[in-house]
This record gives sequence, structure tokens and C-alpha cells, in this order.
Amino acid sequence: MAGRYIATIDCGSSNVRCILFDMQTGRQIGVASRDWYVPQNSTIPGAYDFDSRLNWPLVCECTRKALASVDPADVVAVTASGFRHGIFCMDQSGQEVLYGCFNMDSRMDGEELREAGLEREVFDRAGDWPTLHGLPRLMWIKRHDPKAFDRMGKFMLVSDWVVYRLCGEIAVEPGNASSTLLLDLHTRQWSEELMQRCGLPKEIFPPVVDAGTVLGRVGAAVAEQTGFAPGTLVTAGVADTQAGLVGVGAMGVGTSAIVGGTYWLDCHIADEAHTDPEYRTRLSCHSERGEWIYEGVGFYVGLTVRWFRDVFGAYEKETARACGLDPYYLLDRLTLDVPAGSYGLQVLFSDVANQQNWRMCAPTFLGWDILDPAKSHRGVFFKAILENACYQAFGEYANVGRITGRTDLPRQLVLSGGAAHSPVWCQILSDVLGKPVITPVEKEGTAIGAAIYAAVGAGLYHSTDEAVKALVRQERVYEPDLGNHAVYLEEYARWRALYENGLDLLERGLVKSMWQPPLTRSETQKANPWKLR
Repeated sequence: MAGRYIATIDCGSSNVRCILFDMQTGRQIGVASRDWYVPQNSTIPGAYDFDSRLNWPLVCECTRKALASVDPADVVAVTASGFRHGIFCMDQSGQEVLYGCFNMDSRMDGEELREAGLEREVFDRAGDWPTLHGLPRLMWIKRHDPKAFDRMGKFMLVSDWVVYRLCGEIAVEPGNASSTLLLDLHTRQWSEELMQRCGLPKEIFPPVVDAGTVLGRVGAAVAEQTGFAPGTLVTAGVADTQAGLVGVGAMGVGTSAIVGGTYWLDCHIADEAHTDPEYRTRLSCHSERGEWIYEGVGFYVGLTVRWFRDVFGAYEKETARACGLDPYYLLDRLTLDVPAGSYGLQVLFSDVANQQNWRMCAPTFLGWDILDPAKSHRGVFFKAILENACYQAFGEYANVGRITGRTDLPRQLVLSGGAAHSPVWCQILSDVLGKPVITPVEKEGTAIGAAIYAAVGAGLYHSTDEAVKALVRQERVYEPDLGNHAVYLEEYARWRALYENGLDLLERGLVKSMWQPPLTRSETQKANPWKLR
């Protein structure tokens, strides 16, 4: 049947992909990816340089390859999804990217916000403590590169930049806009108060539109570059997490979900915009109208698992390569006889979010018996790493419960991303939370979620609810072992106490933090002055 395909250009932190979906079945028809070219800037600590002249051709390579097996005329629409918190600043001619700041770019120091005493006001209005967000990035540019700031036409997010290149129109949806900390949570429009307080001209702000809004069509020149047919609809870009929730069927107020990748994003959908009075848990606008998302962040969760695989899993990697298996499957098998609590071994990596003063102690393993190899083998250490991530998630939902007055959160939870491929990890999460954990068939939800919004905008479905019911399927429900849950409640209390001691070592200068946001670093950590080229 003609006219059934939607393409999503998915912009990750390290690569860009184009995925073509059959919107009758949700099945992937074509996919291609390329790594971004984003070198570190040698003259500005923490800065990375994005050159659109080098990276746009990579996007076009992906689109042409993903479309290779279909008639481009059968592609109804193209959209983009992408990481939040970075910004792209176009000049007034719309031809040049003055600044392309990825989400890992940490060049800003936030001095202007501190001097003005605006940090709490920003959190109360926009939902997060300013660290790696568009607001401090714009203020950094204004302070350190005023000539570029004066040339700025509009700023946008990475998915908005892709959409702009496709159709020439600039707009941003609320989920993306919310990550800049310049969107008023309540009105879901740009905050004129914050514009004025921060000295940002209204002219550089793009219009805010709903996810799935048709912004234009692919023109002839862009069609030649990308492989799309001239006239293909282009819809507004969508924030990665917001699209990811839709793409795995985590829909509706009261729903909880974790996007389990390099970072664990611990989400809960609410119908009111109540910010955290303790400034710990961030709140952002959902792409769905009338909904907001409380969000905790587990830093480097997927990265720590990959680190263990690469450093201690050489045998599993080699065996998996020879047998056509996933090395994580073999590592999971090492944990099968390890009891809940991993014989008392505790791991300290990411802490529970505290947006106002987020510190993480040095990566630490504590409490194993070197004289008892049966209780301190690799499987014990690997399971303890998995448990650590789940303790962190438990703490995030406890914080959401504190804010909302609900003591039963989460009632159940959808787990997606790479972590959802591990039955062992899914069961540990269910046992730690004491609640059912659901995994979807399609575990990478961001691209299909963005495609769902585009399909609604293009008229293939009447609503996101209708599209989700047609396209998203559950794979399995993990029920908690309440005996293990009781063990984990005690182990969580130990983990919390041990983490506080780890932070004490950090405060005394005896260890180095695993990670710390740039705007919460001490003056000694920011000793090197930043200079422009």
C-alpha cells in the first residue's frame, strides 16, 4: 500500500540514525547510522565544536541508505528526534550555525545566574536547576562571544536543526523547549520574565508548536541531497525521552517508565506542574498536552555495565563472538546463583538526583570477602552493578512520591532501552521496587515515538493513543519476589548510608567525583580560565 511509511532522523549524542517505519505495523523497513563529527575544542575546556557543513552530509547519507528499499514517494512524512539540553544557534541569515552545543558540552560556568540570584527562580518557573541547559549556554555566549550573540537569528535544539535543514522552518515543541529552562511550565510558552531577567532578546526564540505539527515540505534541492521525494511532509522535531515514552506505550497520567540506556531516565507522568520544593527532582513538559514529566537521572548506568564487560568480560566477549550470542547474556548467566544483595557487596556509582547540588562519589566497590572466592566472583560483582542502578531508581521514585504525596510510586513500570534486553536486570528492578516491570517488544522507543507524532500530524492516525494501540506491544511482565524485596529494602538503606560516607570522602578531597555538573563544581575544579580562540 502506498503512503504508509514515516522516516525519523534520530539524533543521539554520538551518532545520527535514519529509521524508516511501516506505520501499519510499526516494523522497521530501513535503518542507517553515522557517527557525528564533533571534536573537542582544544582552547575552551569542556567545549565541543559542531560543524554543520561536515555533519549535514552524514545525515543525508543515512536518509539515502534507509530509503534504499522503498519508493520515496511512499514516504508520507519525515521528522526528527534528538537529545535535549544542547542548543544550535543560527545566524540571522539562517545559513550558518554559530554555535552547535551538544548535551555533553560543559563550557558554561553559570556565573551570571549566580550573580543575579536567579537559580531558584529558574527552577520554580522552568523545572530544573541550571547546569547543562540552553539558558546558561546562551548566557555564556552573550558574555564570552558578544559579536556572535549579536549575529544570532534563532536558537533551537538538534532535532529542530534537522527539521530546519529539511524544510526551512524553525519551531520547537514543548518537550524540547522545556530542556532550555526558558519555557514556562504552566503556560508551555517562552517565559518573558526569564527573557527579561536574563537579558535575552525575544527575537531569538523560535515559535512553540505541538509535536507532530506539519511545518513544511521537502524542497527539490533537499530532495536531491536526502533521497526524499519533493513535497514529502516535514513535522516538528521531538525530544528524545518524551518520544521514547510514547514509543514504548508509557502513556497517561500516573504512568512510570525508565529509559534504560547510557543514562537511566526515571520518569513519572503527572497532570500538574508542581516543582520540587527541595530542588532535587526535575520537572519538564511532556510533548503530550496537559502532561508533565518528573525525571530522575542515573548517570553512566549503561556505561558502567559496558565498562565491566570490556574490562572483566573478555571471555564472554570472545565466546559470544564465536557463538553468535550477546556477551551481556553470558554475563547475566554468571549472576543466576547469586542471591539478592550480592552477599553484601555494594557498588557506588550514580547517586539519586539532587539538581541543586548534584555530587557523585568516586566509583567504589565495598564489602566483599577476598578469602571467599565463591562469594566474590565476577558474577557477584556484575549483579551488584545491576542492583546499584536499581537502588538509584528506587531513590528517584521515592523523591517523586515525596513531591506528589504518593507513597505507592511506581504502581508499575515500563522499562525500555538496552537494559530491557536483560531478563536478570528486569527482575532485579521489579524486586527492588516491589512492583511489576513491563518490557515492550520494541525496546528502543524514541524513533518510533517520533514517527507516531508525525503519523498523527500527517493524518495517518487521529491521535497518539490510537497509534500506540495499533503499533506498540508488550513483551513480558516481571512480577516482584517479595522476599527479595524485603532484602533489597535493607540493602537500599545500607547503600544510602555508604553513599553519604562516599560523599564525605569527596568533600575532604581524598577522591575524585565520578561526575559533577559544571555549575556545581568548586572553584578549585574551575581553576583554569576559559578563553576564546
